[in-house]
Amino acid sequence: MQTFTSGQKAQLSTLTPQTNLTLTVQVTGPASEYDLILFGLDAAGKLSDDRYMIFFNQPRSPEGAVEMKSGARNEKVFQVDLSRLPTSVRRLSLASTVDSGAFNAIDHAEVTLSSSGTPLMNYRVTGRDFQQQKAIMLLDLYFKDVWRVGAVGQGFNGGLDALVKHFGGTVADTPAARPPAPPPTPAAAPRPATPTPAAAPTPPAPTINLGKITLDKQGQSAKISLRKDGQKDPISVNLNWDKGGGFLRASADLDLGCMFVMQDGQKGVIQALGNSFGSDRFEPFILLDKDDRSGASSDGENLVISRPDLIHTVVIFAFIYQGTSDFTKVNARLTMKDPRGNEIMVQLSNPDMRRTFCAIASIENVGGEVKITKEERYFKDHQEADQHFGFGFRWSAGSK
Repeated sequence: MQTFTSGQKAQLSTLTPQTNLTLTVQVTGPASEYDLILFGLDAAGKLSDDRYMIFFNQPRSPEGAVEMKSGARNEKVFQVDLSRLPTSVRRLSLASTVDSGAFNAIDHAEVTLSSSGTPLMNYRVTGRDFQQQKAIMLLDLYFKDVWRVGAVGQGFNGGLDALVKHFGGTVADTPAARPPAPPPTPAAAPRPATPTPAAAPTPPAPTINLGKITLDKQGQSAKISLRKDGQKDPISVNLNWDKGGGFLRASADLDLGCMFVMQDGQKGVIQALGNSFGSDRFEPFILLDKDDRSGASSDGENLVISRPDLIHTVVIFAFIYQGTSDFTKVNARLTMKDPRGNEIMVQLSNPDMRRTFCAIASIENVGGEVKITKEERYFKDHQEADQHFGFGFRWSAGSK
């Protein structure tokens, strides 16, 4: 494995003939979170298509040539297939940003490029390499006659918003700066003899939505404010996964459900097992839409919590009914939305191969707000999960 220093470049073919690559990135420092982003840029170095900004809220490019996943020890792993990238993407630029603090405080940032499990090159920087910057550019994979790799190590003033703008994008919901007033025209300025040709229209910069939230670590939480008029303010919960299946092989059958307790003390379980699908018109105002046993449903399974103002606590869970042996093989993810466009995603990033029941997230009504917390706790069954969260149900074997 080669060790690169800042500014060092090489043809990728000197490291590997493969186009399937893995970038494993870790930033260690005092901040609670360091975001990692892989920008897919055009030949001019601009983000001409916002779908190729791969980060916490958009972890996959349209054709799947680039995908971000969580790894061990707070690492982020980018899977890259250069052969599947469109010709409009000629540079992949890896960067990191931080909201609180700066990069001169980090212990180190480290990138390892590998292929087929074999490390090819490593690049490492420390806080001494930077000043008060809130973003750094780490590594580039770029096409210049052939694919090449370059260690960058450049600090960048401003955070994620400024970095997006540097690459030619704009950030959604960020008020545009007011342009300065034009200077006064001198009274004696002569009028041009011929009109100045109008400039060619500039295509609008791609807009990136940074408002959605991904709960990446166990214990992370986010809050959604509830309506104050007592009307329905439903929260939609979607579980989706890679179904698998094929000739002589059953597709993966995951079941979505929840354990709940209401403000008035009523409690119960919503799940397909036992045909306890609930209701959106009557208590507990929680409805499971279907049991996707065949894998034919592209949108997975869905719960709707119609009256979150009436709940005390809900624990959202999923368990494997059949078709796969553990959660490592299905890439399960949970998404929660409300009518105002708030969206919170929970990825099952640390599956336990030994257990087939996962308590994914908890939802609590706290002072007129809904607090959503990533749990991702694995248990052998419903009863063990119940004992952990303390609902106190009596359990018996069931089937569907």
